[in-house]
Amino acid sequence: MVTADSSGINVLVVDDEEDVVEVVSHFLEQDGYTVHKAYDGEEALTKASSDIDLIVLDIMLPGLDGYEVCRTLRSRAETETIPIIFLSAKIEEEDQVRGLMLGGDDYLTKPASPQVILAHVKAVLRRMGVDETKIINVNDLTIYEDEYRAALDDKDLGLTLTEFELLRYLVRHPRKAFTRQQLLETIWKDAMMVTERTVDAHIKNLREKLGGFAQHIQTVRGVGYRFVQDGVAEE
Repeated sequence: MVTADSSGINVLVVDDEEDVVEVVSHFLEQDGYTVHKAYDGEEALTKASSDIDLIVLDIMLPGLDGYEVCRTLRSRAETETIPIIFLSAKIEEEDQVRGLMLGGDDYLTKPASPQVILAHVKAVLRRMGVDETKIINVNDLTIYEDEYRAALDDKDLGLTLTEFELLRYLVRHPRKAFTRQQLLETIWKDAMMVTERTVDAHIKNLREKLGGFAQHIQTVRGVGYRFVQDGVAEE
């Protein structure tokens, strides 16, 4: 299984709208966080523990609303310091003031893009002094995102920056096939004089450094490349 470790950072997402929970959770998980989910106030209080590092909390919840959840969390010794980001459709200034006065650390109004929510999560964690060293593990491969290096069986692979970015991107999107053009636009961005053959060359070099593990980077005929945890590369 591909796992990303943001220093074991656990985020609890609380919202009665399942699609909101799923979208926010997806983006957080893509960035390496471990996500826990709750769909009402009582469930949020049950799942909030000293192991939770941050809570994204809706206000208009069935049963106990977000304000009451926040108030209760702040009254408990084991949860009183957990950062809370309110995410609510309540946009009036008085609602925001109330949430912050009850102990919220940040307040976002809906609709907020997942990227904005993620940025606020990172900002609040930084203010709280939470370390976000990111490590991705899959089988015997370990990717140290903050160090821009990867190791196989604890042996450093000596990847170039481009090889590292290419490997990380494929691993973070398992089983999804990317065209060479998509990889060019993502990894090389505004690089000039770069062709699709450049992608093939870097994949070839990356596979050589990965040795037997290279079987996990598959060639998708007529498309491009993808990463799979299991299976033999299809040339």
